[in-house]
Amino acid sequence: MKKTIHINLAGHAFSIEEDAFDRLDAYLKAVKATLGESDEANETLEDINLRIAELFRGVHPDAGSAITLSDVEEIIKTLGDPGDYEAPDDPDEQKEKKETFEPPVRKQLFRDPDNRFLGGVCGGLGNYFGTDPLLFRLLFILATLFYGTSLLAYVILWIAIPKAVTVQQRIMMMGGAPGSENWRRRQTTRNNGTEVMNGILRVLAVVFGVILIITSFVSLMGLIFTFSLTDLLFGTILNHSTWIPELGSLFLLPDQQWGAFIGLALTLGIPMLVIFYLGMHLVFQFKKGGPAFLITSLILWLAGIGLIAYTGVSVASGFANKVDVEERKTLEIPASDTIYIEPNKASLKLGDGHHVFSNDGVSIKRRNNELVLVGTPDIDVIRSEGDFRITIRKEARGKDGERAMKNANMIEYFFLQNDSVLLLDRYFSVQNLAMMRKQEVDVTIQVPEDKEVKIADEFKYLIDID
Repeated sequence: MKKTIHINLAGHAFSIEEDAFDRLDAYLKAVKATLGESDEANETLEDINLRIAELFRGVHPDAGSAITLSDVEEIIKTLGDPGDYEAPDDPDEQKEKKETFEPPVRKQLFRDPDNRFLGGVCGGLGNYFGTDPLLFRLLFILATLFYGTSLLAYVILWIAIPKAVTVQQRIMMMGGAPGSENWRRRQTTRNNGTEVMNGILRVLAVVFGVILIITSFVSLMGLIFTFSLTDLLFGTILNHSTWIPELGSLFLLPDQQWGAFIGLALTLGIPMLVIFYLGMHLVFQFKKGGPAFLITSLILWLAGIGLIAYTGVSVASGFANKVDVEERKTLEIPASDTIYIEPNKASLKLGDGHHVFSNDGVSIKRRNNELVLVGTPDIDVIRSEGDFRITIRKEARGKDGERAMKNANMIEYFFLQNDSVLLLDRYFSVQNLAMMRKQEVDVTIQVPEDKEVKIADEFKYLIDID
């Protein structure tokens, strides 16, 4: 491993390998000997040091990496030989030589690795348009908050715009002639912040950053508070002390409940953390840690979306198969000419309890401190040639045929014949520990054509007569 030396060049600290330092020191001494000892020569030498420091920072933005001999040789090739700095006696010749040495460079768009928060896109745009990159950072943050599509635009620019790696690319990124005034002006602007517009932008950035910090912090605390008091909050909304885990068990398996909870926490919480971090960056202008934090946040956010999607697919698979279970029974034909269809008084109690939630004709009610599933059957009365028959079809869904069959068999619905009176349950119920799986009950009553049918008032809006 080569020996490294720590130097200070134009106010910047660098680590440089020993052979590279010897080459640089010899070059600077040769340039100094060429320029002489005048005040103008000292000013030019200071400018050369500034340019070299700027180029070193471009090649090695990480302070922990050492400058190599090849880096020094490339910079010397860019700046020119020491003899190029010699001022000729003839003014016309001097002008011609200066123009030859410092030809104008067409400005090109590069990502600035030395002035970056994430990918250097805003830093590169700032160099290209000659303004503070903070302006573009503010625009991207505002557009992301209000539209969201600017994040995709940033990623596209990150991929499409090349990074300024070599010395020549750094010069092209800055544009103009690689002369002392251009480079010194950029260095002065970056170090001193004397431009009024940049100062205004930084004040606006701090104000906007504070707003982001406060807003995201309050939102994040609100999210944590909401999740911690989910049972109390939704118990109040859904009425009568209904606990969310208890309610969720009717729809989701335990692993699905955890997947939905963690997925929602990540999907909602990560954007708030990112907004908080962006606000901190606008206020304190730190540069390190941005890419790692944002990439990690993106991975966690996508993981949250993935968990929600996986949970959704898993829940949907629980409704994939449908099974019907039929029960048929031939009833005794009464001697009277009229058949009465009335509700079973005992079944009316099934509708008691506090309503919590309804879905697809099945209601969740709290009764005796327990959640129960009850539903309304679909009852049809049709004419037959001579039979008096009742058919009860119970339908439910499940992940597979076996589970769907089990869910259907957990549906309870009863009837009772008392001569000419047919008593039907007003509601069907589902056994405890059953999950909501689109349970339905269809009741078909076949009545002989010579019999009149009378339906109790409680059933008139439920029963269809053909």
